[in-house]
Amino acid sequence: MSSSAQFSEHTAPLQGLEPRLSITLGDEVPRSQAGQNLLLGFHFGRSKPEPSDPALVSIGVDPVGSDDLYECWWYDGAVEHSMSGRARILRCDDFAAIVVQVPDAPPENFHALTVEVYEELLQAVNGIGGVQLARIWNYFSNINEGDGDQEKYRQFSIGRAEVFESFGLNDASVPTGTAVGSARDCDFSVVALATRHHFRNVENPRQVSAFRYPRDYGPRSPKFSRGGCVITGGQHLQLISGTAAIIGHESVHAGDTALQCKETLANLQQLCDAMSLIEGAGARVVLDDQAALRVYLRDPADRPFVDARLREFLGGESRTIAFLNADICRSELQLEIEAARVVGAVS
Repeated sequence: MSSSAQFSEHTAPLQGLEPRLSITLGDEVPRSQAGQNLLLGFHFGRSKPEPSDPALVSIGVDPVGSDDLYECWWYDGAVEHSMSGRARILRCDDFAAIVVQVPDAPPENFHALTVEVYEELLQAVNGIGGVQLARIWNYFSNINEGDGDQEKYRQFSIGRAEVFESFGLNDASVPTGTAVGSARDCDFSVVALATRHHFRNVENPRQVSAFRYPRDYGPRSPKFSRGGCVITGGQHLQLISGTAAIIGHESVHAGDTALQCKETLANLQQLCDAMSLIEGAGARVVLDDQAALRVYLRDPADRPFVDARLREFLGGESRTIAFLNADICRSELQLEIEAARVVGAVS
């Protein structure tokens, strides 16, 4: 598990380069146009689109209310594609996306599989050089299967923590993250975004940091930060991890979607406020029409209620929101919300 290559945790921003990133959501296979190239595309749905672009990743999570959704991260500039073992790498001047997809495994084998996949991921990151991880998405089936410490999510958390430790990635510099389960069988998909610019993470004062959870939640704590910001000379990428109804380290309102939704939105607001205090982050962070959100629902029937409460919270109709059917990492949780927002720097 050890590696001679050490992960670079802090990298100075490149001078004279301004990121040109944007995020869109649609129901058709994306096509590059007008200088915009696909850095990373998430396909949600059961169809099998032709692999027209190496940046397009089919995730085994289904949309709620539509057959297919494509969340696309576009870059105004060249995007290069390469491979490192099983890792797909998409690279531009400011960012790199790394994708590793392998057949899933049952809980008893998932620790070993997680170690294998995460070692490939971090070896690819080291091979790129001069970047640090800002975001990781993890998708696999049956996330709550298994009892106690044998639960699949806990086995995943053990493997991730071991690899981060072996590559020298400490708790203070872990990226933002999401780990949810598909409601059907699917591959184990790990999708990462790394940056050549400063990434500064942030925690929610309303919650215990996930990497400091007590032993109650498994032998190794989940290694991700609650939020963070990629700070550049031209634009800022603001990232909020998968956020649920957790206060301190405890889930609240077990099985009650209405009350969990209320607490989840309160946590989102706390994260926006905390991110606004990051030095160099620019103007106050708000989830406006520049934000792209994913809402993971254990029960698809909860969409109308959650949609209404979320739009009240956001204060508008024009939003990039993907509603997805997924199992949350704790079996008592009904929903989880994540966000990404790209804004121009304020001079």
